[in-house]
Amino acid sequence: MKLGYSIFVSFLLSSLAFAQSTNATISGGVTDPSGNFIVNAEVEIANDATGIVYSATTNSSGMYLVLILPPGHYHVQVSRPGFKTIIKPDVVLNVQSALALNFTLPVGATSESVTVGSASAPINTTDASVSTVIDQQFVQNMPLNGRSFQDLISMTPGISTASPQVGGGEGAIGASGDFSVNGQRTESNSYSVDGVSANVGAGNGYGVAGPAVGGSVAASSVLGTTQGLVSVDALEEFRVLSSTYSAEFGRSPGGQFSFLTKSGADQFHGSGFDYLRNNFFDANDWFNDHYGNKPSALRQNDFGLTIGGPVLPHRNSFFFFSYEGLRLAQPQADSVQLVPDQNLRDQAPPAIQAVLNAFPRPTPGGIDYGSASNPSLAQFLKPYTVPSQIDSTSLRLDKAFADKLALFFRAAYSPSSAETRSLSVLSQLRFGTETYTLGATSQLSKKISNDFRLGFARSDARVVGTLDDFGGATPINLASAVGQGAPASAQLAIFLEFAGAGYSELLNGATGNGLRQWNAVNTFAWTAGKHAFKFGIDYRHVGSPIQPATLQMYPLFFGLPDVLNNAPTITSVLTVSPAMPVLNEFAAFAQDEWRLRPSLTLSLGLRWEVNPPPTGSSGRDAYTLSGDLSEPSTLAIAPRGTRLWQTPWLNFAPRLGVAWQARSVPGWETVFRSGGGVFFDSDNQVAGTGFSGVGFGATANYFGAPLPLSPQQIDLLIRLTPPYGTVSAFPAHLQLPYALEWNASLEQAVGKAQSLTISYVGSSGRRQLEEKEVSLASLNPNFTYGLFFDGRLSSSYSAMQMKFQRTLAHGLEALASYTWSHAIDFGSTYAALYVLRGNADFDVRNSFSTALSWDLPSGATKRWTRPLFDGWGLDARFIARSAFPLSIKGNFSIDPATGTAYYTGVNLVPNERLYLEGPNLPGGRGLNPAAFATPSGSNIGNAPRNFARGFGETQLNMAVRREFRPIDRVRIQFRAESFNLVNHPNFGYVDPVLTDATFGQSTKMLNQSLGSLASQYQQGGPRSFQFALKALF
Repeated sequence: MKLGYSIFVSFLLSSLAFAQSTNATISGGVTDPSGNFIVNAEVEIANDATGIVYSATTNSSGMYLVLILPPGHYHVQVSRPGFKTIIKPDVVLNVQSALALNFTLPVGATSESVTVGSASAPINTTDASVSTVIDQQFVQNMPLNGRSFQDLISMTPGISTASPQVGGGEGAIGASGDFSVNGQRTESNSYSVDGVSANVGAGNGYGVAGPAVGGSVAASSVLGTTQGLVSVDALEEFRVLSSTYSAEFGRSPGGQFSFLTKSGADQFHGSGFDYLRNNFFDANDWFNDHYGNKPSALRQNDFGLTIGGPVLPHRNSFFFFSYEGLRLAQPQADSVQLVPDQNLRDQAPPAIQAVLNAFPRPTPGGIDYGSASNPSLAQFLKPYTVPSQIDSTSLRLDKAFADKLALFFRAAYSPSSAETRSLSVLSQLRFGTETYTLGATSQLSKKISNDFRLGFARSDARVVGTLDDFGGATPINLASAVGQGAPASAQLAIFLEFAGAGYSELLNGATGNGLRQWNAVNTFAWTAGKHAFKFGIDYRHVGSPIQPATLQMYPLFFGLPDVLNNAPTITSVLTVSPAMPVLNEFAAFAQDEWRLRPSLTLSLGLRWEVNPPPTGSSGRDAYTLSGDLSEPSTLAIAPRGTRLWQTPWLNFAPRLGVAWQARSVPGWETVFRSGGGVFFDSDNQVAGTGFSGVGFGATANYFGAPLPLSPQQIDLLIRLTPPYGTVSAFPAHLQLPYALEWNASLEQAVGKAQSLTISYVGSSGRRQLEEKEVSLASLNPNFTYGLFFDGRLSSSYSAMQMKFQRTLAHGLEALASYTWSHAIDFGSTYAALYVLRGNADFDVRNSFSTALSWDLPSGATKRWTRPLFDGWGLDARFIARSAFPLSIKGNFSIDPATGTAYYTGVNLVPNERLYLEGPNLPGGRGLNPAAFATPSGSNIGNAPRNFARGFGETQLNMAVRREFRPIDRVRIQFRAESFNLVNHPNFGYVDPVLTDATFGQSTKMLNQSLGSLASQYQQGGPRSFQFALKALF
């Protein structure tokens, strides 16, 4: 009766749950000297920091299993009457680790104790997952640019950054997010903090219905740093699960990033720190040097404190408080940009002249691609500095009731702000993330335990852009210059495209995005004989406010005649209303870790995913179509409330893994692991597009209309009358995308602290999402065009991955990884017009990474020399990878039906060299324009997708530290850190447009081309130094 009640209560809790526990497990067997298993032996596992003891009893097979152990340092005690007591100290449990400890009890009195050596290398003997733990030694000591742990994440084999050709944009799959994991798209990753989903990023704040609307992007600060997740000094450690993980984890087929925050302990401890940077110590950017410009001023002050300890006088009650503040004046290095040349300004009609003068003036001495008889664009180069600010605060409270119940509550708030600049548009960005997490871990019996989490998160991102006089620009009311009577808050994009030069653009407006999430987390665990069962139910509720500018105007001038005649090729006008998609995600799983014998474990699991289509807040659902998508003449607007697609109910994801310990000699264990499974992704990444079309906006395209447009042309009403504007449509039975993943690994311990793992990792993506823009006007007069989505794309990934890991021993910890891989797909973003099978955007063939943290041994032999030689440490991080691919773009074209601007592909010219070399080319190399030709009209061209390559990367980061102990229990640490110590120039974005003057050349350094992280903190920049002073107690 008591057991049944316990199970009932646990499942009642788990009905609200999403199971991604951060806790660890210890299992093993207890034998006598003859090798016979001992029944009813008592196993006690004591936390060294809190003193809390967790207990278990061996079963009839002599096996024990302790689930839901908080990560930390422990000692284990095993006893049984008639045998001596065994004590094993220094047992380290990492986040989500599964540790196997076997014991042999000598015959003797229980009062006699024997202490055995500390645990050997942490080798996975329980399942087939591919994972890497970044522990406290690395978190504390690695040189982290911006004190953001993207660098720590990229230490894992199989992980690559977003492509520099994509650059962390927003609005398309594959164009947001920071990492691709084992060939998956950059949005196909799940982040969690203390077991609660941290995929709560609000996007970049530009009011678009991008992947962030579907809860696919992690929270970050305005600079793209991880203070939006957790401050580094509040982070205990984290684990990256990259392939074939158990059924407990899901929602996405990419990486599972699990972060664990610090908690208090029996004794007070904490730190105070200040990290300083100044451009006086830094090297100049390559482009600055090339054009003879000095770098802009850089000033950074990153300061904060932490304190944790007991909550007196309450026993087993602890707290941990963290604050980090960043004040940054951030320089932006030169990169080649284009603006209207003086001839173009002088010859333009008055209405356009004011618009062109709102651009900065060309840089004296820069290249002018035009002439008096043929005006065009000219180069503009000017470094500048913008301010930024972050304030990240968190408080965690823990309460334990012996080993029966442990509670915690954590609250965190991370507002941040920054200024950014694009030509003469200065944008104010305001981001904010607040999270609240409640956790309860209960030991219902020695065989049943439950771990419950409940979290709420709120994120907001807001952008306001205004014109100023930067670079000699003459600011105007740009909105009224484009549309008569348009409010100043309207969003504008003035786009100039000149063949033979390139493009220039001014974009400003006031927009915003947000996200609200409720997430409950539960893991119910039950041991029975040789089986360790886990069950869970997953529910996640997300609301995503979209706050676009109400009026948006986008004139596009395609060449000189458009400007001189005040006749832009097309001017698109949109009236858009706010929206709030609401998403619900549900899953259930069952998992069995079946220890067939001490050396062999079978991992069996099944996960069930259910993702209904999104609905709209307050009944404002997205509209869709009724009729047959293959017969456009039958299409009509479906009544509001019609589901975008029918909920698929049969998304079952089996998981299978085996771990065989072929050799169990302590310090020389050999483990073979293999596994595979089905891993579903979310289709909510594109579902938000339905909340920006019919019913939420009205669009008009004007071809050749002079500026400013009349009040009648910009006064569009949002109404449900034909001809309809953009409408999104999905197959009635749209299925979830998924990936088949498999791996085979061999892990070998090399001594008690080291291990080497060699893995083959593969995946095959199926039903990946694609967007098609279809002109409907000639087929159905009630429509202009539609966005049709289906799941017909596929991908593949194969890799050999090697990892060497040394846990902290004798002051030295190390991690090295190498990946040799190939990723192929039909489109790493969802393509608007056509897709081609080829190398994925994030296809990096070779990648090597290593990290080292070394507490240097003292060379002092005399007492008076110890103050000089004691307390030194060295930390280093090295990255080397091959180049990302890039696709060549040909003719700039406009779809007359939809107004969509796009580039065609190119044709290859036979017998021409693909690359050119020369000292005046950035990086000494560029693509050869003579090797390509533009196809006729809108033809795609015969060049393969992503067949050319940009630049690789090589970077060494290093830190030197020295600790002093002025008084007992107080340490003072000084740190000097260098990023890109040898100042190796790493080039990023390569201009892929064949008709541009800079075609085939890199126009930005790598740090300005990657992801959402601010360029000052991104890898691939010039050498920079950071100095820190820390007090620890």
